[in-house]
Amino acid sequence: MVVFTCNHCGETLHKPKVEKHYQFQCRNYKSVSCVDCFKDFRDEEYVVHTKCITEDERYAAKGTYKNGIVKKGEVKQESWLEMIRSICDTEKNLRPSLRNLLNIISGNSNVPRKKIKFMNFVKSSLGGRANMNDVEEVWNLIETYKNRTSNHNDKQTNNINSTDNESSCGTKRSQDDDKAVAIVKKKRKLENSETSMIQDDENMKENKKKQKDSNSENGIPMDNTIETIKQNEEVSVKFDFKQKILEIVTKKGEISIKKLQKKVLKSYSNFIGGIDDDQNAVKKFNKKLKKISSIKIENESVVFKGA
Repeated sequence: MVVFTCNHCGETLHKPKVEKHYQFQCRNYKSVSCVDCFKDFRDEEYVVHTKCITEDERYAAKGTYKNGIVKKGEVKQESWLEMIRSICDTEKNLRPSLRNLLNIISGNSNVPRKKIKFMNFVKSSLGGRANMNDVEEVWNLIETYKNRTSNHNDKQTNNINSTDNESSCGTKRSQDDDKAVAIVKKKRKLENSETSMIQDDENMKENKKKQKDSNSENGIPMDNTIETIKQNEEVSVKFDFKQKILEIVTKKGEISIKKLQKKVLKSYSNFIGGIDDDQNAVKKFNKKLKKISSIKIENESVVFKGA
């Protein structure tokens, strides 16, 4: 609650007591100062001063409290007071006594939100001059507005949640549809790939059969055909044994002849498709191994000695 100090006599006054102080003590000098913010108010100006900075904010270190800080409970209390003020604006057929009572109540910043405390607060604020039937009727009116506002807010929240849920469901359905389409496309792609592989195999078999028939018709033995293919491949394909040996030995630093031979022959076989005779490939390997000057053979191992 806002507290004032009379600038004439220095008495400390809670806001509800300022009016009585003006009436019975300092009638000719109406001026008070807020004990929190030290602002002066003349005559009835103090009425609009409903809240102020706290003592903690006033004496706290600079930067501790930011401008516009929302204190605990202030939002609810301000909403409560706004609702009471709105009753005066919306209810046009209020009895004068009820309207006057609502105006007096709305001028305070610390109006309780519980019935018993509310009744005692109004009774204390009006010095026992309040008609308790009017106070009861005002409370019932406030309660009616409170329930109406609460139901309206709940309805809006439910509408928002319903909209969000529908949007979420729509998004999920759309994602599921996209996944289904992707799965169908992938399945078709695999089926097309398998079909293509089968066709390629069939074409290859058909070409071999035609070649065999053609050779048979021309009196060319099948073994000679294979030999011709091997010779042609040897002419057209040249595998660099020296380069492969150097590549492996340089990488390992030292490797046994047996392992080196195995690795080189494997690369050679992959390179030419496994058609060449193994013994022929071993001869080529041994021949190239002896001619490479940057490596040396020690105890059945090949060691890289540099350029």
